[in-house]
Amino acid sequence: MTDIIDIAAEPYYQASMENSLNTLRQRRQTVSVDMNKKNWSYIRFNAVGTALGFLVNGYMYQVGSLLLSLYVDAYYTVYSDSTLQSALGTSVLYGVFLGLITFGMLADIIGRKKGLIICSCLVILGSILSVSANGTSTYGMFWMIIISRAVVGLGMGGEYTCNVPNVVEDSEDVNSRTRGRRVSLLVMFMEVVGNNAPTLLQLILIAAACRHVYFDSSQKTGVSLPNCNPQVVWRISYGLGLVPCLIVLVLRVRMSDSQMYIHDAKLRKRVYDALDAYIILRHFSSRMIGTIFMWFFIDWINYSQGNFGSVILSKVIGSSLFKTAWIALAQGLCLQFGPLFAALVVDRLGRRKTQVFGWLWLASTQLITAGVYLQLAEQPVAYVVWTTFVFIFQYFVFIPVYLVPAEVYPTRIRATMYGWSSAMGKVGGIIGTTVFPYMWRGFSSTHSEAGHEGLVALRNIQWFYAALEFLGFILAILFVPEYSNVGLRGEDKRYMAMRLRYAAKLAKKVGAYPSLSEEEQEEHRIGKYSLWNVAYEKYFGTESSYRTVVQNYSQMLLARCFITTAGQVDYYSQLQVYYDDRVFLTQIIRRWRLGKEQAEEYKRQAERMGQDEEEEAAAANFVGEIPSSTGRLAEEDKSQRVNEFLQCYRILDESPKGASE
Repeated sequence: MTDIIDIAAEPYYQASMENSLNTLRQRRQTVSVDMNKKNWSYIRFNAVGTALGFLVNGYMYQVGSLLLSLYVDAYYTVYSDSTLQSALGTSVLYGVFLGLITFGMLADIIGRKKGLIICSCLVILGSILSVSANGTSTYGMFWMIIISRAVVGLGMGGEYTCNVPNVVEDSEDVNSRTRGRRVSLLVMFMEVVGNNAPTLLQLILIAAACRHVYFDSSQKTGVSLPNCNPQVVWRISYGLGLVPCLIVLVLRVRMSDSQMYIHDAKLRKRVYDALDAYIILRHFSSRMIGTIFMWFFIDWINYSQGNFGSVILSKVIGSSLFKTAWIALAQGLCLQFGPLFAALVVDRLGRRKTQVFGWLWLASTQLITAGVYLQLAEQPVAYVVWTTFVFIFQYFVFIPVYLVPAEVYPTRIRATMYGWSSAMGKVGGIIGTTVFPYMWRGFSSTHSEAGHEGLVALRNIQWFYAALEFLGFILAILFVPEYSNVGLRGEDKRYMAMRLRYAAKLAKKVGAYPSLSEEEQEEHRIGKYSLWNVAYEKYFGTESSYRTVVQNYSQMLLARCFITTAGQVDYYSQLQVYYDDRVFLTQIIRRWRLGKEQAEEYKRQAERMGQDEEEEAAAANFVGEIPSSTGRLAEEDKSQRVNEFLQCYRILDESPKGASE
């Protein structure tokens, strides 16, 4: 029996191969031109914009802390209304929460730079509204302030999701070994500097307008205290924040997206799909616990104590608002050393060890504080010195909390996942700040913040915080991934390798094949199908229409993964997925299930996934396993095409030249 030779196979497959190689060549030329044109000094300019941006963020966070104490002291409307106190304390947080989620997705889709410009405009708008707040009653005026500060918070939330991923990606190109230190100094250290700025300015304003305001001296007139003009203090405090905001907006126009983001955006067309959701849920769940709950607990404690810190200080030591401002400024200057110390050790100790130490310190010292709280209240100097000493080391928690979500997720979803992690943290801050006044009164036998019982209630709150901190200590050990000295581009390649495998496996399962022409591939890459289409056909369509839409959706995923031949589908669908999320609990479970030797082998396979050896095998399959009427391609031709494929692919690994520490 004579063998049947399909004479159409060779032209068909070679045409598909040439189209794909031409696409890769064009992509390589585009990226190379962009890289040659780029002035790598943009990294330094981005650093300046980041530092000033977080200086503004720190100012906007802290400007309300002392003002809340002023509102309680000077306005009986606020003094007598716990709901109004909570709203004033949480309005910025509600805005930050919404901004984190919204701008997290926008930063991955439209770019970091555009998101930052929008954020600066929102902060300026909210500040203008805060300065001009008014109403037919004191109550109405304060609700306008609350809404205005929420608008400011919306822009502040976007600052985190647009700026932190951008500076982390820039730092990867500077020096991955000192990435943690660089980001910590540009972000957390500058934010703490910004925290101290409003206290210094308000100290001057209070001295001029409300020097002798004391806690519990509020007048029941609903207006203000005699010899005090609180509006001078809070309107100028909000207004002065506009000056650095305008400077930052000018800088934002000249900032640039990171090269890692630019390269990734060219590949993925700035869209999400079902593969992203599947990988997040299947492989990132453990690290999400670490990035979300660590932020949730520390923000619960920090924001509730921070927003009511001046009120507590006035209550404990019975000092005037002016003296309280002096003490707050002195504490702030001492706390400035906290992020500096933590930044210097976070790369050497590692993210997990640094955070574990921070939680253990906070939990242990919180127990001591709760035990001697009443005695400390009788010694104001001792109280101030002790609490300042304790809070310096809270940054050993804060800096890893800020760093880890920006490092452990790939560039494709980095800002989105950073936004969700931080947003859940702000939920903790909102809950903590909202319930704090009620806890204060609820833990008091007289249901009052005044007198000895008010101090007893504050001590009981310290016991509660100690429990949260010990829980944070345990979760940090189990769920915080360790990414010190780990290259971010390697994580991007592993993520892409998982997308390739899962896209091919789905295509094999539903019987989908790559689009034939480059025009069809580009059309599928842009995508006209979504999970909503799939869900609609599943529940409301026919079996035939459902099968068709699933196949079309699978074709779209193949196009977005640049799988262009049936041979690639066969190859990638047979590859196993090995992924190490670097979480301690996962490592324990894997070793228990597989044994020590197999667990170590799994880890080695996970490190190799998406690296050069696999790329070469995939390229060889792509260009060397094409059916031909004469058998295989000539070895020289095959080798040339393999090298060309790899050269096009590896352009994504190039780092900025000339960048320095």
